[in-house]
Amino acid sequence: MFVYLDIVEKFACQQCGVCCRNNWLVTVDEAGYLRNRELFQAAGREDEFLQAFVPLLGEADYGEFARIAKRASGGCWFLTPENLCRLQQIAGHEHLDTVCQWFPRYPMDTQRGIEFSLSFSCPAALKLALREQPLRIVRSEESPIPRLPLDFVNHVYPSQQPEHSALHYYFEIEQHLIDLLQQRKLALTERLSMTRRFVTALECLTDPEKMGREINCLVGSDYERIDALASAGGPDRGGPAQWLIENYFVNFIFRKSLYSNGFAKTLQQLGLMQERLGGYLHEGVIFDENDVAQAILQLELEYNHNSRK
Repeated sequence: MFVYLDIVEKFACQQCGVCCRNNWLVTVDEAGYLRNRELFQAAGREDEFLQAFVPLLGEADYGEFARIAKRASGGCWFLTPENLCRLQQIAGHEHLDTVCQWFPRYPMDTQRGIEFSLSFSCPAALKLALREQPLRIVRSEESPIPRLPLDFVNHVYPSQQPEHSALHYYFEIEQHLIDLLQQRKLALTERLSMTRRFVTALECLTDPEKMGREINCLVGSDYERIDALASAGGPDRGGPAQWLIENYFVNFIFRKSLYSNGFAKTLQQLGLMQERLGGYLHEGVIFDENDVAQAILQLELEYNHNSRK
């Protein structure tokens, strides 16, 4: 089974070069390092290989072996003036390591299937998310992309979580958080507050005997509040700026940030995102969606990717 946000199947690279011109640390594993060494040695370009692939030594995380060097201009070593990848031109798309093959697609191996979202640090992904229609989760027996990844950026198996952790019920929690964020009869600020309150309450649940019932009670309480607020004649007057912000938060949740980062860090990230976008959250006020897109892009570049130097 494949589970993905509907914008994934519509994505096509616009060759803007943004993902190749930033301060991200793009790494390769040891197999990728050796594969590229063999490629460059066969072409008699070992000197360039030593310049382009720099071993990480003590700064490496699990699965990292070397980084791809950057030019003095700040772009990737292999980026051409036409925003194409010279390494891909030489050896083909499948030669690239996982992050370069799949970005901005975010492939995840989960208990319910292979899942995909998009990184909103890509301008083309932001354009797809700039729409009035809420993001839709698609479940299909067919993949939204022609080739499947050999590796995944996240592995999500809630049944392997301890029963005293609310993450044991992760998929039910994810669905509720997305439902909260898409309740447009409520002001966007209220939806974000309810999202953070729900995550905060989950962090306090520790009794495995009561866990499922307590989560159901929290969900029920949220819907009672939603009904009460909606009956008063809710906002539902958002424009492109608010739609984009809503979709940004939905994508953040669907990307399994809560599962991989835990409650405390997720709350910190949600608070930061809301604080940085706070000026665009007022219902009924017209904002330039391009300004919102740039704010989201900057947030993603700064906080949701590997930016070590």
